[in-house]
Amino acid sequence: MGAPAGSARSRRDRRTGDARPPSRSGRADRAGGAGVPRLIGAARWLRPHPALAPLGWLYLAAAQAHHALYDRGWRRPRRVSRPVVSVGNLTVGGSGKTPAVAWLASALARRGFAVGIVSRGYGRRRDGGTLVAGREGRAVASVRDAGDEPVWLARTARAHAVVVARDRRRGAELAIELGCEVILLDDGFQHRRLHRDLDLLLLDARRPFGEGRPLPAGTLREPPAALLRAGLLVLTGAPEPLARRPAFLDHPELPEPLRDLLAAVPRDRRPPVTAAALVPVAVRLPDGGVRDPSWLTGRPVVAVSGIARPERFARTLERLGADLREHLAWPDHHWFTEADAERIAAAADAAGGPLVITTSKDAVRWPEKAPAPAVLEVEMRCGAERSVLELVERAVSRAGAR
Repeated sequence: MGAPAGSARSRRDRRTGDARPPSRSGRADRAGGAGVPRLIGAARWLRPHPALAPLGWLYLAAAQAHHALYDRGWRRPRRVSRPVVSVGNLTVGGSGKTPAVAWLASALARRGFAVGIVSRGYGRRRDGGTLVAGREGRAVASVRDAGDEPVWLARTARAHAVVVARDRRRGAELAIELGCEVILLDDGFQHRRLHRDLDLLLLDARRPFGEGRPLPAGTLREPPAALLRAGLLVLTGAPEPLARRPAFLDHPELPEPLRDLLAAVPRDRRPPVTAAALVPVAVRLPDGGVRDPSWLTGRPVVAVSGIARPERFARTLERLGADLREHLAWPDHHWFTEADAERIAAAADAAGGPLVITTSKDAVRWPEKAPAPAVLEVEMRCGAERSVLELVERAVSRAGAR
């Protein structure tokens, strides 16, 4: 594709971030301005809608029937020879599940455990069966074969191995063969076929149960009361004071829907609750440089994302003080095309040639012909990390004593 008008100066600006402030009368303002992602393609209609409530109740009935088979002992989960800890959620997308897996894997690795991560590999382009996506901090499979999240985990988490498998038990067994001592299931809360020694359940701190409706009318994968299967609840996207709390949260500190649900549960059946937040830690520039997130203050940017909650990415950039000129938002796990690359380049030039910035998950799927992006790196932070790890280690120790 030939370079749009804007020329060498625009291209140089996107590499360095030193763009001249363009006119504020560009397309970004017409699209709704900063903080209002311009939804592209399926992202415009892949949204929960109350009109789909009849389908939602059918989905919920099927989910409840499936889980009842295990809750009543009519089906039994299969065990593997090493402890298994699941990280999952009640709703689809946007709870910070994959960063939480990276955080927990790295924290356990610092305590001397050889951690294996098992992921389904949602969204991968080639169904290669069970495969190894990462070993010792590096990816050993392509993003098309493994999926974006496993490749991101392979590069980010301090995991001994990252395995992709539709059959989680088979994936766990492969990780054990590779020398893993603890297995982390990425998005495993609803996967009942494999026995777990502990379930960590992530809930959005602002809307723990989403819209309160099951898929596809809402975002719930099963009823809110299912959280009682978990051994720990983690409120993600929590306000900073809660996320910094060094201890588990008290009942009055919980968001109202969660507080009301747990109030009807005997104290000895309530899982402990902690809070966490995704914190920006670095900006990786197209030229290989690394900057503190504060470097974005006052800099014009065009944001590009293919994640479940693009508005959160926009809010993060705005809190950092970035001058958000445009935000192109595709659906979660979207595979960028050549046409998408052209659209990104055109949006950047229309906005005056500022820095293009994306998320670390989107960076692993970035289209070759698009302007090279800066990448905003984030990490999960939890003030009660010590208490969480002690809980996990107790579960691991109990499993090892079987």
